[in-house]
Amino acid sequence: MGFFKDLKTLNNQAKDLREQYPVDQQIANAQNSMAQANAMMAQMAQGSMAATNAMTTGVDAIATVTAAQQTGAMMNYNPVVELQLLVTMPNGVPMPVTRQEMVMQIHLSRCQPGQRLKVKVNPANPNELWIDWVTPV
Repeated sequence: MGFFKDLKTLNNQAKDLREQYPVDQQIANAQNSMAQANAMMAQMAQGSMAATNAMTTGVDAIATVTAAQQTGAMMNYNPVVELQLLVTMPNGVPMPVTRQEMVMQIHLSRCQPGQRLKVKVNPANPNELWIDWVTPV
């Protein structure tokens, strides 16, 4: 008889804990955060594919940073930065481009407004570009 009484007591304690510390909202928040992270990773992967295309088949151009803002995300301990760029196409036409880019911490100083970056860009779609962080303009 004591065994069943102890089981009932444990069951009641578990019920009290579930009521005191609801897990449903925490699970919903975690699922929402995971969905946002997956969406960001998909966007970054798509941008990476476009950058690879631009790197291999694009033409040289110059981009001027007009604004930069950290997104709060990190990849491999490097911040993801939203860059607003003014890309001067080879024909001289400036094109505004906004993109999220994982920037190595050593290159963060090049994300300041007014900085010029060497890029390779798809002439048909300036949103497809690759930033050369190493080579100065």
